[in-house]
Amino acid sequence: MSGKPTAAAKALWEEVANGIDDKTQIFSLKNGLDALELVLRYQGTSKEAQLFRDAFMKRIVDIALDQKVAKGEKKVNQIIVAILRTSVDIVRKELTSISGTEKCETLDVLASIFDKQKAYYGKSEATGNPGVRVDMIKRFGLSSCKGFHHLATRLALQHSEFPTFYTLHLLLLASIDAAFIMNLDEAPRKIAQATMEHLLGQEDLTKYPTQHIYLVRHDLQRLCKKLSLSTPLIMSDFNQFWRSLTLKLIKSESQMHKLFGSMEIEYLIDACRVPEAYIVKGAGNEVVNGRYEISSSVITNGCVSSQTVNYQMTNACGVTFTVHPCLMTEPGKTQNDVWFFISSTKGVDYYFHETKPNEQDKPPLIGWKYIGGSRHP
Repeated sequence: MSGKPTAAAKALWEEVANGIDDKTQIFSLKNGLDALELVLRYQGTSKEAQLFRDAFMKRIVDIALDQKVAKGEKKVNQIIVAILRTSVDIVRKELTSISGTEKCETLDVLASIFDKQKAYYGKSEATGNPGVRVDMIKRFGLSSCKGFHHLATRLALQHSEFPTFYTLHLLLLASIDAAFIMNLDEAPRKIAQATMEHLLGQEDLTKYPTQHIYLVRHDLQRLCKKLSLSTPLIMSDFNQFWRSLTLKLIKSESQMHKLFGSMEIEYLIDACRVPEAYIVKGAGNEVVNGRYEISSSVITNGCVSSQTVNYQMTNACGVTFTVHPCLMTEPGKTQNDVWFFISSTKGVDYYFHETKPNEQDKPPLIGWKYIGGSRHP
């Protein structure tokens, strides 16, 4: 909507601004919601709306998310969800309306909305509302709105101001969840590539805390690993980035960053330790028993180029079997799983393993289960 904000809108913004700073009374979430709805209406044409947004939007969102609300408090829950929805729409609108040379003022608000550690979300549905965070990720990434696409475009602008490392960490975590929950691929991949280019383009990494660098690097590794299920070569890009980042850290003048770089070398070496083969034995269905060699499709120039490593074996009857990971998506889950399967190349699954998150790098050695029609191990 174009036009200038009404006197009533300006008065409400002033009331909310004063209410946030007044420690003698409880802040009205309903007033905060009404103020944000007016920001959404006028931010494209009103400097006053933009100033209120930049100064108070994050504070309103944080006040809403920093409290635990019982399921039975329906009215409060409805107001908080409305605040989050309106805020997501405000961010999405700003991302699509500002020029490439302007700073995006609302990415830290989006990061707060995506922060799963917020008290309102809790650890589970029994103690909080984690599903609301999932809904906000979906709202931002709707195909009709393409929020993650616009975020990727923004991050890819070399002359734009990049978010802080911790904000970036929270945005990357949301991108990982969006890749799982919404089956997004292109936008998260562009976000990962823009982030890697930005980090390697930093002349002085010592101005960033090492724990924040680690968080972002680890997030990128998780995101690229998920994306490698459909785009295997992205792990080659990540590994090259990881090596280059580690080299920059080791060459830095800060002893703390040098030490952190040395620790990264250990992580790099450990990540490269991929067994060349597995032996399957003792399976009830004997056709799957045998030596499974690492698939040649994941080897480039003698090096493993993907972390979605498959192992293959062709038995005496000429049937080829694979030990391979498979993404088990479940709509609405905040975290999806990667299980391992023993299958024939004809598409028949024989055994599977409900792999834990800390076991997903390599095929597990025990705990396999048979699939109907097969025989128990």
